[in-house]
Amino acid sequence: MSSFPDPESFRPFVEENFAGVASFAWSVMGSGLEAEDVAQEAFLLVYRGRARLDPARTARPYLYRTAFRLCLSRLRRQRRRAALALLAAPLARPASPPPADPIDSWFRSLSRRQRAIAHMHFARGLNAGEIAEQLGVQRVTVRVQLKRIRARILTASGVPAAARRCTDVSG
Repeated sequence: MSSFPDPESFRPFVEENFAGVASFAWSVMGSGLEAEDVAQEAFLLVYRGRARLDPARTARPYLYRTAFRLCLSRLRRQRRRAALALLAAPLARPASPPPADPIDSWFRSLSRRQRAIAHMHFARGLNAGEIAEQLGVQRVTVRVQLKRIRARILTASGVPAAARRCTDVSG
């Protein structure tokens, strides 16, 4: 028996998790419209794969892993399109972009995996074990990435090296 036998049983799951998945996708992608598309596609894939889900467990980790993989796929596709556009476009001087928000530019400087982990830890309040389960990675990987993220936050904030100390990232 699947977790969601019909569309009506899936509706509460979507209503409860859509905003969180869209926010997570926005953190990884950087675009609101793309994030909503990713969230919708992730829910569609979860519903289509509902027969493979364990009814005794929540579908949320599978949903977030699916959303993360969709984000990575779309980002790779965007990179390929941008490279092709550069080849096809005439050599023109690009317009200067507007000044970036320092926090946003710092966040964008993180790797995609670090952005996903940072979003789940700081925005959703999940611990390392919960993040590892939802992203399908090892707990130690999440703990190491959180320490690196915190170290980068401290470096960016101008805290002297002697005063830096990352707190334990247990969970």
